[in-house]
Amino acid sequence: MAITFPRPMLPYGLNVQSFELDRIDYLSPTVGAGIGAVSAGSPLWSASWSLAGMRENEMEEWRAWLTSLRGPQRSFFGGDQRRRVPRAYRTTGLPSGFNGDATAWSLNNDRDVLTISLPNGFALLTGDYVGFRWGTHGRTKVRLLEARVGTAAVAVEPPLPTLVPGNAIAYVKDPVCVMKLTPDTDFGSIGVDGQMAGRIVAIQDLRS
Repeated sequence: MAITFPRPMLPYGLNVQSFELDRIDYLSPTVGAGIGAVSAGSPLWSASWSLAGMRENEMEEWRAWLTSLRGPQRSFFGGDQRRRVPRAYRTTGLPSGFNGDATAWSLNNDRDVLTISLPNGFALLTGDYVGFRWGTHGRTKVRLLEARVGTAAVAVEPPLPTLVPGNAIAYVKDPVCVMKLTPDTDFGSIGVDGQMAGRIVAIQDLRS
């Protein structure tokens, strides 16, 4: 079977992770001693995952997965492995009959306050994610800065990029973004117990 890209991540072997926004910001002091600031480009999701405790077959699957990406040349779908569903549903799963897709969504003019239509009473907590998908490969996500129940609008970061079309689907199950490996990725050390360890480091590839 042909491999297509972006590839999904494998569902095992991941241990410690970091999933945060990477910003390029510059301070702009003023004559009156105030401090202004400006960002260079859109914030991007930056992530790292450690790999440990895998059996040989699992190690070889991860080795093949990483090799197929050809370093930073090819992309994959990366996400926060601790928030594959909203935090309130981590143990129970999503409500019966709900696949995670919103029926509608809208933004304020600054694109950093989100209103989203989900099942009645559905809870989103601080730190949860809403993903957006469009076309074949378009994927990005935002993080909630406050809790929400019902139809209340909530602040999110980063502001949703303007490249996301208005007909994109907002969703809360397995939200991901398109990412590429960085040279900090290191995989292949094998312990005396035969277990392989390594680290995957990636940055978002934000494109339509």
